[in-house]
Amino acid sequence: MSPIPFFDLTRQYGQVGEQVKSAVLSVLSTQQFILGETVSRFEKKIADFLGTAHAAGVASGTDALILLLKAAGLEPGDAVLVPSFTFYASASSVCLAGGRPVWTEVDENRYVVSPETLENALLTQCVQGPDQIYRSRQGNHPVRGIVVVHLYGQMADMEKISAWAGSRGLWVVEDACQSIGARLHGKSAGILSKGAAYSFFPTKNLGGGGDGGLVTTEDAQLAERIRSLRVHGSRQRYIHEELGYNSRLDALQAAILEAKLEFLPGWNARRQTLAKRYTESFSGQDVFRAPDWNDSGDSVYHQYTIEFRRPEDRDRVKKKMAEAGVGTEIYYPVPQHRQRAFQPYFQGDMGITDRLSSSVLSLPIFPELSDGEQDTIIRVLLDASRQGGVS
Repeated sequence: MSPIPFFDLTRQYGQVGEQVKSAVLSVLSTQQFILGETVSRFEKKIADFLGTAHAAGVASGTDALILLLKAAGLEPGDAVLVPSFTFYASASSVCLAGGRPVWTEVDENRYVVSPETLENALLTQCVQGPDQIYRSRQGNHPVRGIVVVHLYGQMADMEKISAWAGSRGLWVVEDACQSIGARLHGKSAGILSKGAAYSFFPTKNLGGGGDGGLVTTEDAQLAERIRSLRVHGSRQRYIHEELGYNSRLDALQAAILEAKLEFLPGWNARRQTLAKRYTESFSGQDVFRAPDWNDSGDSVYHQYTIEFRRPEDRDRVKKKMAEAGVGTEIYYPVPQHRQRAFQPYFQGDMGITDRLSSSVLSLPIFPELSDGEQDTIIRVLLDASRQGGVS
């Protein structure tokens, strides 16, 4: 059997290579590489695609989060609720923007935060003072906002979260780095919050030829602030109103992304088809459970992640699949509250997150995966799950 990779960008390039080369050559012919018309054109197209009023390209998804947090109103020392079951940058961006993370659990079925998990974090890790402001128990830092992570390509319920946050006097920003094109009740990320951050890392559903990121928002003033922060805090050349960053989306990246954007709806649709086939094939077994996706939303399945009932089965099955030539990955084996970099911020028990980190496994789901390859993945997974005394 030929090996089946977890992800293979060379297959995508075989589909879009000519368009990408043409886009790159068009930028080379202009010799205009920083911002400019190419970036502005892509920003307009991606905003239209997402149904948002404003979009500003930046250098990476991490920078998108940092700049968005700053523009949302984060001040040095402010505390921000953020899930521990996520990628490192979801939380490190809070620290790099001057804040402090307060860890929150995720819903154990959907892997995203909810009003219930956020409320529990406030009650267990914070105290409310006579001024009605919640402060972290560790350090007495005022809680100002929330980072909502749309993990694996599925959106959290922003209508409920935004309403809950408003009742607590908190602003909300969205980490949509894994969820470009996802919608809930017809709305993309960034519509019901201060804004959303996206990543164009090459393996994302819409990936560039290197790093790149985007901030979307409905707020014209916030969008203008992002555009200032990405260019050293400047709106007018050589006039600097604040300390900003050097975080601009390269024209070459914008051109590549623009060329790929027309393919994104089809790629996301293929991911949904693959996910449906996986889920249908996994009924009737009790070794692991398939993702519990919200029926009212459109997940774009950046990852298809299963959860084993017993952690020891996850590690054994992953090894068996590797021996059979099937690539898998673990997102994420070490939760953020267990990372050495965040030990000064650890607060309280994170039982759900610790359990998920020890039991989840992601399967190949890139759009170019063939039906035959998926059939093999399903067979190998189910065979491996039945072996070794799995109950």
